[in-house]
Amino acid sequence: MPRRRLGFGKAAASKPKGETLLNDGLELAMDWGEDWLAPIQDRLLQRHRSLQRAELDELDAACREAMKFGHETAYAMVHEHGKNVSQEAFVPLVRARYPWVSAENGARLYNQSMYYACKTGGPARKP
Repeated sequence: MPRRRLGFGKAAASKPKGETLLNDGLELAMDWGEDWLAPIQDRLLQRHRSLQRAELDELDAACREAMKFGHETAYAMVHEHGKNVSQEAFVPLVRARYPWVSAENGARLYNQSMYYACKTGGPARKP
């Protein structure tokens, strides 16, 4: 059976587009509190009931990768330029690698990434 791309094709006609799914997932991946760094699959399934486990796993991996890239990028930028890193400099770097990241998620990822880069000395790491 051919592999289906997220949010595309006849079988996925009633599903949101891939960018919507990825941005919903990234939003969940960046949650604070008890959901910080927690897998997003179950929470994403609550929003998008038609998703299959393999799709949820793929989305979780893609969103974690984008979030990690944002944190590492902010850390590198702070290391090179100090705390004077602007959102305008950060977001295009993230979007060059992950063009699906929305403006809202780009801004949120900037804020979260800069917090970790400036306050904790580097990107967040999973215990």
